[in-house]
Amino acid sequence: MFKPLQNPSGWLRRSLLLGLASTLLAAPFALQAQTQAKVIRIGAPDFGIAGKPSPGGGLLAIVHHNKWLEEEFAKDGVKVEWNFFRGAGPAVAEALAARQLDLVSLGDLASVIHKSRGLPTRFLFPSGRDSHSYLATAPGVVIKDWADLKGRKVAVLKGTAYQRPFDNLLASAGLTEKDVKLINMDWPGSKAAVVAGQVDATFGGADLFVLKDKGVGIPLSTKGRGAGYTISSGLLGTEDFVQGSPQLTQRVVRQLVRAAHWASQEANREALIKLYTDNSGSPEAVFRNDLEGENLNARYSPLVDEDFVANYQGVLDDGLKLGLVRQGFDVRNWFEPKFVQQALKELKLEQQWKARDAQGKVK
Repeated sequence: MFKPLQNPSGWLRRSLLLGLASTLLAAPFALQAQTQAKVIRIGAPDFGIAGKPSPGGGLLAIVHHNKWLEEEFAKDGVKVEWNFFRGAGPAVAEALAARQLDLVSLGDLASVIHKSRGLPTRFLFPSGRDSHSYLATAPGVVIKDWADLKGRKVAVLKGTAYQRPFDNLLASAGLTEKDVKLINMDWPGSKAAVVAGQVDATFGGADLFVLKDKGVGIPLSTKGRGAGYTISSGLLGTEDFVQGSPQLTQRVVRQLVRAAHWASQEANREALIKLYTDNSGSPEAVFRNDLEGENLNARYSPLVDEDFVANYQGVLDDGLKLGLVRQGFDVRNWFEPKFVQQALKELKLEQQWKARDAQGKVK
């Protein structure tokens, strides 16, 4: 279980007691960190299969697959280190809290949980919005409605972005987690369990479509249900890294905006599906099903607009109501939109995407 950093300024007081030179204390921390950063440590949940660690299907996958960050920083001798975690959001947050990572990609609930617990991060870039979740049922198990989950064994990886829409779906059917036999299980384990019939169902992402040829059904999804049932994700940076290495941060975000522009083109839909397939090892059908009927320009918008901020406020509000989050925080102040804004100017993409208001309407 992740524990918040205790007394993060304690190291400074101890250093003072040890007689750290006053001239060093007077030097801007940002300058010190900027001269020391020779590696950028990036962490994300592992959605890859068949021995191919991958961030799955999203903008980070485009950058990872094309090695755009490696190309960007090669001339500076800055190494890009990728870390993918089978334990998903909770494992990523533990590594972040241990100061083993600089930048992380997380789903909305996981990032909100760990921010509420005191993890010092800044929200830099919306790497995905309004993605869907799916219910996979074991061979022979018939589930026609969310209410049919009552009394069933259902695997959900707690602390990840999927827990919020799952709980909201239960609530829409008059149920809570107490009405199902909820089993906290990681994604590889839950897939194996539903195929073997050890659980009646599992709830997760589009990667569940890989199980259809094993007799697993996908009877229900969050498609068409609107706010409160979709998942967004983003790139977070530690405050130390963002404040200490703003130029490196800007260059990372620039490559992600570049990826957003490419992914937003309808002409690139087939190439996008192929890239996700090649990068993750998952079958093409996984991503084809997930993107079917989706407006790519809207889905991959990198704008930190009112709609996106309101979505995260909704995640926090729901998390508090459902008991998934214990303490609130200032959501708006968490976002650092200047890096995206600068990247849009540099790439001359200010007109590519339209900002939306808090109700999701184009301004």
